[in-house]
Amino acid sequence: MKKKGLSDIPKEYAFNKGGPASKWRRIIAFIIDLLVVDFVLFFPFRGILTKIMPTASFKETYSYLQSNPSISKTINIIMLFFGILTLLYFAILEWKLGQTIGKIFTRITVASQTNKLRFWQCAVRSLFLIPVFPFVLLWVIDPILMFLTKTNQRLSEILSKTMVVNKYN
Repeated sequence: MKKKGLSDIPKEYAFNKGGPASKWRRIIAFIIDLLVVDFVLFFPFRGILTKIMPTASFKETYSYLQSNPSISKTINIIMLFFGILTLLYFAILEWKLGQTIGKIFTRITVASQTNKLRFWQCAVRSLFLIPVFPFVLLWVIDPILMFLTKTNQRLSEILSKTMVVNKYN
């Protein structure tokens, strides 16, 4: 017998009776995921990044980057690459499992208003992870909306027609 997933549950149950996940569970899950991403993606490249970037004050670093536009461009490309990898971590795990590692530990999952969770929905949910304008605006807008909506949904979740809910199995 096939085990039923959250996508098999009627949306009325997932969005109303299952209930939105608490803000604190979501924050803890996100912190866990950031630690996983930092350890798996960023840690192996930390040595390279420290060789490229000087360890100086903000003002000295800014001056260094202004006087070396090629290094500045390289750092921007690296940041974009890491942003895309981070987006893929969240989008693929949520699409395939309905959960990231942090969500598994906090027993929450992503539900779709449509019957089945689609990859595009998971990618839209995670666009804030790409460090370019206008997506960086979501760094401010998403948390504010999460704290203001009854369903604890971020703007990117409203746009993607998804919600993070408690998992009960």
